[in-house]
Amino acid sequence: MSSEYSAFTFSPAEKRALEALAELDRTNRRAGADLRMEAYRITENLPRLRNWLVESDRLVEEISGSKRLRARRRRGILRHIEGSLRGMPFFDPPMYPTAFAPEPRLRFLKDEMETLVIGGRREDGIWRASRDEITFDELRALADMTAGTLYRLTCKRLVPGLIRRGFGGSGAHTAELRFLTIEVMRWAVVLRALARR
Repeated sequence: MSSEYSAFTFSPAEKRALEALAELDRTNRRAGADLRMEAYRITENLPRLRNWLVESDRLVEEISGSKRLRARRRRGILRHIEGSLRGMPFFDPPMYPTAFAPEPRLRFLKDEMETLVIGGRREDGIWRASRDEITFDELRALADMTAGTLYRLTCKRLVPGLIRRGFGGSGAHTAELRFLTIEVMRWAVVLRALARR
């Protein structure tokens, strides 16, 4: 829990409200979800939790990030108020190990102030994403970068394992960026970011 709130001893009513807020968070993970009405109903007559929600929503508006991606931030969820995780959701999304990805990792999308689960496994004693290709969003979460920084590096062809795929009808000029996992996981930027957490 955020250090500001970790010293609190929660009442039974607050504990029930926290469980309800956790469920609300887990079941409403779509980008840009506005859960304020339901969250504020849950915290009615619980001023400490209500203040935490208000502070969390203030951070959604104040913390910088890509204008386009800021629209994807969820409102009405509890967030870390201070520390290295400031602004990130307080409750972790569900993580389900599978035979293909037995060690999923939780990483952060800075611009959206969101968490992302990336399926992974250990190979030769080193964790790596399980799929052979990863998306732009997955890479920026693994590298702990904003979208703008990763895009600039990609444009300068400084990111290893870059794959450009066209999609759409013939003559379409739309492309999707993907990256070869095996090459990206050797990138010093990613290795440093993974070592920090």
